[in-house]
Amino acid sequence: MPDSTNLTMEVFYKRVIRFRWLIIITTVLITFFLGYFIKDLRVNADILGYLPDDDSAAALFKQIGKTYGGNEMLIVGLENEHVFTPDFLDLVRQVTDSIRTVSGVGYVTSLTNVIDIKSGEYGIEIGRLIDEYNIPDDQGLLDEIAGYALSKPMYRGNLVSADATATLVVAKILDGANRTDVVTLATEKLAGIPYSGQIYYGGMPVTLLELSKVIIGDIRFIVPIAFLLICLVLFLGFRRFSGVALPLLSVIISITWTMGMIGLLGYQITLITNVIPVILLAVGSAYTIHVINAFRQAMQENPAGALIRAMVYVAVPVILASCTTIFGFLSFIAGSYLTMIQEFGMFTSAGIAFSLIISLFFIPALLSFGKEDKPDTQQPDSGSSLVNSMTGIIARLVFGRPRLLLTAWILLIVLSLWGFTRIERRVDLVDYFRKDNIVQKSEKLLKTKFNGSIPLYVHFEGDVQSPEVLNMMHEIQEYMKQFPYIPHSQSVADLIKQMNDMMGEGEEIPDDPIRVIQLWFLLEGQEIMDQLVTPDLQQGVIQAYVSSTDLQVLREIEANFAGLESTYSNEEVTVRVTGIPIMFRRLDDSIIKSQTYSLVIAIVLVFAIISLLQRSVLKGMLAIIPIFVTLILLFGTMGLSGIPLDIATVLTGSVTIGIGIDYAIHFISWFGKAYQRGHDLEQAIREAIAVSGRAILINMVSVSLGFGVLLLSNLVPLQRFGFLIAVTMIVSGMAALTLLPLVLISGGNMMQKIFKRNNKG
Repeated sequence: MPDSTNLTMEVFYKRVIRFRWLIIITTVLITFFLGYFIKDLRVNADILGYLPDDDSAAALFKQIGKTYGGNEMLIVGLENEHVFTPDFLDLVRQVTDSIRTVSGVGYVTSLTNVIDIKSGEYGIEIGRLIDEYNIPDDQGLLDEIAGYALSKPMYRGNLVSADATATLVVAKILDGANRTDVVTLATEKLAGIPYSGQIYYGGMPVTLLELSKVIIGDIRFIVPIAFLLICLVLFLGFRRFSGVALPLLSVIISITWTMGMIGLLGYQITLITNVIPVILLAVGSAYTIHVINAFRQAMQENPAGALIRAMVYVAVPVILASCTTIFGFLSFIAGSYLTMIQEFGMFTSAGIAFSLIISLFFIPALLSFGKEDKPDTQQPDSGSSLVNSMTGIIARLVFGRPRLLLTAWILLIVLSLWGFTRIERRVDLVDYFRKDNIVQKSEKLLKTKFNGSIPLYVHFEGDVQSPEVLNMMHEIQEYMKQFPYIPHSQSVADLIKQMNDMMGEGEEIPDDPIRVIQLWFLLEGQEIMDQLVTPDLQQGVIQAYVSSTDLQVLREIEANFAGLESTYSNEEVTVRVTGIPIMFRRLDDSIIKSQTYSLVIAIVLVFAIISLLQRSVLKGMLAIIPIFVTLILLFGTMGLSGIPLDIATVLTGSVTIGIGIDYAIHFISWFGKAYQRGHDLEQAIREAIAVSGRAILINMVSVSLGFGVLLLSNLVPLQRFGFLIAVTMIVSGMAALTLLPLVLISGGNMMQKIFKRNNKG
């Protein structure tokens, strides 16, 4: 580090000590101010609510929800040995009536109130499959109704399973209604109905409510455990009160500032941002750990002026490490399809910046008030013989078994490159839950016995009463039948065809517009019409449900239905396709795009920052060597362990760069300091391993445990995220302590030029 920089830092920290009370009081006031707004934090687990405003499919999906009374459904599943019995149908009626009374429910459909079109004595009869006010007691009659219902695709697989052992009650939630209140109130009402079997709850509102519950539960459960584990690691590493209290105090303040800012600005906690406290707890403590480590090392050398000397050395590496971490997280803003991932990058970066400010101002201000006793010269000041032993083992391996180390790294890289080819992608929300969660159980029922619950819409804008448009609907529905994952669809064209057939004209759309109007008249006032057409008859929709979220299915849907819009749209009518499968497919695309963009941006920015602040391009290249290796091992681990690339694990690459680069920076900084003091190459490396390695090992273990706690999460993606980050932190830490020394040793002459050249500047 140039002398001018040292002088500047020395003057700066003399002022920090001079104004320490102002710094402490200001920090406390800001903490109380922002902490007040934590009460305003709310959880929003609605992933689809974070779709970008300029996405046409997302905009159309939202428009359909508003136009047709909501596009979110609460699905209640009931099982019995045989659905068509008087007692069980009475239970279905009770469930239907109970959900009807819930505020925010638009309509409810079940076996006891579903529309039925029949040919009667006086022509077409539009009534109900089963009269909810007069459920037959005669089992023979009910068996006839069962046979009739199972013969019609409108009911089979939609309201009753093919084996007649399960049925659904489907409630449409009004657009603008609070889905959480609707689902909560509905479940409370149904809990009061005497029923010995299990009630299954499905649909997007239930999934999102469960996500919210799990997110809140995780924050309350996981953060304290992570806190305690990091306390333990810090105690074992430093064996002093300040070594435990100060890092934890710094992260408590940074978490308070970050979460308070989220509440102050009106943002909400999402599936992704709920891990910010864990990240700050694990990562934010690192800067204070390095400050304390440098302070204690300076105290060992000479207690007089130890704080100033420590901060003169450690400030630049800490700033460098935090800047690279911040830019690693900021990279999520580019290329992210979901705004909640952008918010994650923005607020995590802010939290890291807060941690930096606290470590460089507040912590030194506190340290300046006390003087630690001069350590016993007979005892190492590490406070932990275990940590010293580990750094000693690493040094012996580096200089005694370099070929063994290099061979181990090469084998790991080769194995990881093979694993890289096995990575899968997944966007299924249901996959986010543990197997014993009600969402998983309900989805299993929906997939095995019903047609699915994932909506796919084909929207028409034009005169939907015209035979031409109705025939378009019919053709597209016939096209849908060829795909096994779209077992059923529904539109007003179905109803017109059925009624035309009842009139003896065949199951087809009449060519005569007058004839269509006559049949249409019979449907006026039916509740189902509000779900299929607008009152002015200028818009209509085909409703279909997809039974799979397999990525290959999503690709096929996008590929096969993309051409419908251009094929059927003309001057008279506009046809557009939307739905959850379309948006899930775009979400998958965005995962790849976000991964690529964020990695490239993070690597370039990290390299540029290190090169600029260290005034050496070669130092920048040296620092990112461990990161490249760690990234290879990260993606290899994903492929080998079967962990898919999803909405959470897509974050791991840039997080690894942002956090893992810290280890390389601190090692290189200490090596450069020792090398410039006149040590030879081996002595400088040994000192870097012994001193910076101590802080790196403590931080590596604390960060790994902090993220490892996410394995206790009830959300599967967060379990995977925590596991991967824990693994990569160990890899990046060990790469900095073993691989970097091997590179320095092999390029001894070049290293001498790099580090001594800077000493002249």
